Formats: sequence, structure tokens, C-alpha cells
Amino acid sequence: MNKTADQIVVGDRITYLAGTPVGMEKLFRNGEVVAYPISDPYTSVLWFPTRPDDAGEDTEPVWVRHDKVVDVASAVE
Repeated sequence: MNKTADQIVVGDRITYLAGTPVGMEKLFRNGEVVAYPISDPYTSVLWFPTRPDDAGEDTEPVWVRHDKVVDVASAVE
């Protein structure tokens, strides 16, 4: 991962852990960050509103915790 959680911006593409382990497999998904992240001051968790690759444009974003992000592809290279 070439960015830290506080450097991820709108338009970045992220790979994230989307579920809990099933047996020994983990489910990873890809998506685009569609709005500014929101920080929870009580838990110190940063949440990224993300549109999964298989979702339509009018779909509500999925909220991804910063500690579930495993890779980032910058929107601007």
C-alpha cells in the first residue's frame, strides 16, 4: 500500500476486506472512494464511503473501516 489511511482521497481505488474469514479464506473487494472520509472521534476509526466495482452509480456507498483497506491505487499518478 503506497498511502496511509489519512492520505486516501475521493477517486482513489481501494481493495478492502469485505467480510469475516470463512474457513481459511477472506473475501476481498475493490471499489472507488466516492466522498470524503469520516472520522469517529470516540473510536479513532476513519470510515471511507466506497462504491464497490459491481454496484451501480445510484447505489448507496459501503462504509469501509481504515483498518480493512489492504491496497490503494491513487486517482492521480
